[in-house]
Parts: sequence; structure tokens; C-alpha cells
Amino acid sequence: MPKREAAEPTLRLFAVLTALACLAAPTAGPAQEGGAPGGEAVVVPNFWDPRARFERPSASEIGSIRFLTADDFPPFAFRDRRGILIGFDIDLVRAICAVLRVQCAIQARPFATLVDGLEDGTGNAIIAGFDPERPGAEGLISTQAYLKIPARFVIAKGTNFDPGGPPPERFVGAVCDSAHAAYVARFFPDLKVACFMNPSAALAAVKDGGLAAAFGDALSFAFWLHGPGSEDCCRFSGGAYLDSRYFGAGLSIVMKAEDRTLKFALDYALREVYRAGTYEELYLRYFPVSLF
Repeated sequence: MPKREAAEPTLRLFAVLTALACLAAPTAGPAQEGGAPGGEAVVVPNFWDPRARFERPSASEIGSIRFLTADDFPPFAFRDRRGILIGFDIDLVRAICAVLRVQCAIQARPFATLVDGLEDGTGNAIIAGFDPERPGAEGLISTQAYLKIPARFVIAKGTNFDPGGPPPERFVGAVCDSAHAAYVARFFPDLKVACFMNPSAALAAVKDGGLAAAFGDALSFAFWLHGPGSEDCCRFSGGAYLDSRYFGAGLSIVMKAEDRTLKFALDYALREVYRAGTYEELYLRYFPVSLF
């Protein structure tokens, strides 16, 4: 799901579970060993170079910022039970604007109309998992990625799995014709891969003992592990896999190419949000199971 339009459709199947998990999540605190389901510590990623130096942009030069988003993209932007727009992206925007000391507005509209909103001046920036490299996105630039969604293996508890070791007798499941299936075929050619129509079917096969592991999007996998459907059967195995050639460059904020002052300001703000600890707080609130 690093790219919104390339996101696997199954993410929508996890939307209700994700929203409920986010709404029920307690106030975030430091990540604790064993704090996540399955005893796995929540690892907060860092995508910013600590040696990089940015000058604070002038609020008067930036002016107010109008962000455009969609409201059907949990846990990043969605409506709560009261119809209020909430999510990781929404809280991140508020944190960005607090750093920059500027007025901001957030407007939700259909995903397909977000670029139109930039072109007609309705908004200045898109924060909605939009891929600036997709066809038809010419003339857009983006900030540095503020989140990357890795791929991971899920296995049944009480079993062991080493993708680089001797191949298991049972198959590994992945979605048919997906980037994850291509990644396994390229980097783990000794594994026997079974093709599934969606991630939930592969995860169910792991739960039932029919697969040695499932490989796919860590975000949807994490919320399945955290939800009632898994019945606490399974866990992540091994590390996280990031490869922009297969899984995209990550989530970033997109704007028109001529708005470079805004890009530099947002890059500065994103780094400061991380340095202040606010990013960690938001990450732990919306991602209760470690993606990494």
C-alpha cells in the first residue's frame, strides 16, 4: 500500500477493523517490549537523516496551507462514528502546521478529484497516499516519504520459518500477480509459492495450517493479527522488506512542481515533527502492531 492507487483492494476489507482499532487505541506512550500482540515490540521507523540541516521557513512566505485528502483511507484518513475526519494523516497535518506556525485547512474529496483540486487552486497539497510518479501525474513534486509500508511474512505461532534457509515442504502464500509475489519469486526462488486472490485467503490458510507462511503488505497483515479474525493464531516472522522497485517509494505529500517553497517547508516540518517525538506518538496511536 505504499501507493494509494496501487493499494491492494483487500485493504478496504480491513477498513472497519482498522478504524475501530485506532479509535480504541489508548494514549500512546513509549514502545514496550511485548506491547504488541504476539509479544513483538513496536518499532517506530525513522526516514529522516539526523545529519541533515534545514533552515526554518518563514511563515509569512508560506502563508496558509490548504490540504486535500480522501476520507476512505483508514487508518490515514477516515470518518469516525460522529462523521468527523480523523486519522494518522489528519493528525500529522495538524502537527506540521503547528511546527510551521501557519493556518491550515483540510478538505476531504473523492480521490480521483485530488489533482483537479490542485489545478483549480482549491488546495495546495495532497496528503492521501498519492503516487506522484503515476501516469498523468506530470507537473507534481513530493516531500520525502513520511511512511513506508514494508512487506513481511506471517506464520502460525509455534512454527518456525526461515525464507533464506532450506525450503519448507508447505507453500508460501501471496496474492496472484502482485508485487509481493514477484518479490518472493525474485529473491526467494527456492520457495514454493501458492497464488491467492486476496491476502485474507492466504492468511486464513496460514491459520488453518495449510501454508508455511503468507507474504504481503505489513499494514493489512498487522491489523489482521491484531483483530478477532486471527484468533491470536499467528505472528510476524523475520524482518521487514522495503524495496521501492516493488513496493513503492512510500507515502508523501504532493504539490504542484512550482510550489518548491512549500515542499521545502513541509520537508522541514516533517523532520521537526519526528525530532519532537510527535511522530512517534502518532505512529503508536494508529499502528498498534509493529510494521517493522
